[in-house]
Amino acid sequence: MIEGHQAAIYTDSRMETTIGIDIGGTFIDIVISDADGPRYRKVSSTPAAPHQGVLQGLRDLIGAGEVAPERVARIIHGSTVATNALLESSWNRIGLLTTKGFRDVLEIGRQTRQDIYDLFGSKRPEIVPRNLRLEVCERLDASGRVLDEIKREDVARAARCFAEMQVEAVAVVFLFSYLNPTHEQVAREILARILGVPVVISSDVLPEFREYERTSTTVVTAALRPIVGAYTTKLQQGAANLGLPGRWQIMQSNGTITSARGAEQEPARILLSGPAGGVEGARSIGQRLGIENLITMDLGGTSCDVALIAEGEAGWSTSGRIGGHPVGLPMIDIHTIGAGGGSIATVDSGGALRVGPRSAGASPGPASYGRGGTEPTVTDAHVVLGRLPADRRMGGLPRLRLDLAREAVALIAHALQLSVEEAALGIIEVAEAAMERAIRVISVERGSDPRAYALLAFGGAGPLHGATVARRLAIPRAIVPQGAGVLSAYGLLTAEAGHDHGRSLVRSLDALSPDEVREVVSELQSQGVSELIAEGVQAEAIRVEVTADLRYRGQSHELNIPFPNGGEMDSGSLEALAAAFRAAHEARFGHASESEPVECVTLRVRALGTSTMRVPKSQKARGTDEAWSQPVWFAATGPVKTSFVWREALAAGDAMVGPGVVLGVESTVLIPPGVTAQIGEWGDIVLEIT
Repeated sequence: MIEGHQAAIYTDSRMETTIGIDIGGTFIDIVISDADGPRYRKVSSTPAAPHQGVLQGLRDLIGAGEVAPERVARIIHGSTVATNALLESSWNRIGLLTTKGFRDVLEIGRQTRQDIYDLFGSKRPEIVPRNLRLEVCERLDASGRVLDEIKREDVARAARCFAEMQVEAVAVVFLFSYLNPTHEQVAREILARILGVPVVISSDVLPEFREYERTSTTVVTAALRPIVGAYTTKLQQGAANLGLPGRWQIMQSNGTITSARGAEQEPARILLSGPAGGVEGARSIGQRLGIENLITMDLGGTSCDVALIAEGEAGWSTSGRIGGHPVGLPMIDIHTIGAGGGSIATVDSGGALRVGPRSAGASPGPASYGRGGTEPTVTDAHVVLGRLPADRRMGGLPRLRLDLAREAVALIAHALQLSVEEAALGIIEVAEAAMERAIRVISVERGSDPRAYALLAFGGAGPLHGATVARRLAIPRAIVPQGAGVLSAYGLLTAEAGHDHGRSLVRSLDALSPDEVREVVSELQSQGVSELIAEGVQAEAIRVEVTADLRYRGQSHELNIPFPNGGEMDSGSLEALAAAFRAAHEARFGHASESEPVECVTLRVRALGTSTMRVPKSQKARGTDEAWSQPVWFAATGPVKTSFVWREALAAGDAMVGPGVVLGVESTVLIPPGVTAQIGEWGDIVLEIT
């Protein structure tokens, strides 16, 4: 029954229900999509046991009659479990087996300092301590040819040592195994038989060159496999007990979804699961509106994630670091800062106002939530300024407490000798300055002019800051999509199933033949397509993208270039690929050389399975026409009369001129003076900035 449902998700079946669930630092966002279009819900996170909040949210939806379990076709999840385990150093006890003489690759790294001016800085402990890193005699040369055969008795001896040290997983990383995986496969067979624990080999996880990154990625995968496996098992068993599908899908860092089993096998691929869902949701909104160039700003309770979408495609990288650990797998290029609605404001020893990165989180939350929080947050500042009304329920929360918000912000006001309102304005100013800097990192510092983009603001707190941050950067237009507060969960439903595979060659393009490239691409394509079909994707719904990481010989960085003609190989394909690289190098760095040889580093194939989601056009809801005015502070000169309206009362074609506030069940949109808001046909609010 489940397999049939999974196959059906790539058809336009309007009788089924699909659920997207994204866990944030403060709330769990849920989107339910069925024949009537998407519906949005927010429930509180349970950081100590994330699965409990998810299952309770589903239980409440079923109890309220909002979800019929028998109609649910699939559940897609964006999880922070893997990320939190790395950030909190809460991984399992694992071992590393490597080529003799290379046990210290993790320690040596790239010989770079995270903070070159910190004289007393110390490195974070490695995931695998030195006593759990063992060596065996085996060796391949740089072409993958065997120099020293692996000795099975050496591997068995290492396995017994691992058993004595009670490891829960083992990573195997041998030199040049990306060219010839035979030795790693032998080691895996012996270790798995003797130990009975997960064994992860680098030639499966990351068959690419760069020893340090390959080792780190494989170790991260091994360390997280038991954690992610236990988490997905709890989710699936709990869902099955509620009558829901027992098999879930998980968002990957590259913006595609995979099966829960795939996430368990390669947990390093889901480290940016939640933020990637937001970018994918933003990209789908841009496609719907016909806007190809977007800057995305996902502002939740804890963090602000920004990304760039150019010509309809999100940028991605294979050189990410999570918790200080390099991960060489494709992931959307997202820049994160510790600024969110729950970010706590403080005054440092020098008398400067700081906001974040510490957050009030879900518990106790901002002071205005009335859950015991006493420290001032960005949300409390908005309540003090009148931008969030304290006399109405919003987003499933009880009425916000203005008195508690003022008490908290007064701590800052007293320290800086300001009025409470001036202190609140300062908190907002500092937070938005950090957001502006973050956007400059992914745009101006990389050669893109933010004025040529639209800013798409989402997350629970994003729409409160979208217009003002856009104004700081001279961005002419900000967009707040329908369901902005749960867009990361929405993005889970619009994402395609996908698998990325790559293989390093490290050869001059002149030394490669089309037949050789075609053979490697064919193998990678077959692997990706087979995985999608095994997950229930219909073969006719699968498409393949082929790219290559290229560089000038001698460079230490590459550019990812799509193959001309979709990867079809002919006599002129490699020349066309080199020309495309030179053009991209010119655009990115301002120069290119026609005479320098171009080197192919890695061939990459992405297999994708199309997904569909029905979104109705905006319709004005009944019984929500309540509107009023009240004073709101936008500047220290004093409050101004501001219009308030519920988002459900607005229909396509309606317009508002700031100052105004649009209240919703999952987010609140701030329209500053001088900004015009227009409601689009899909319910999106377009803010024209002057």
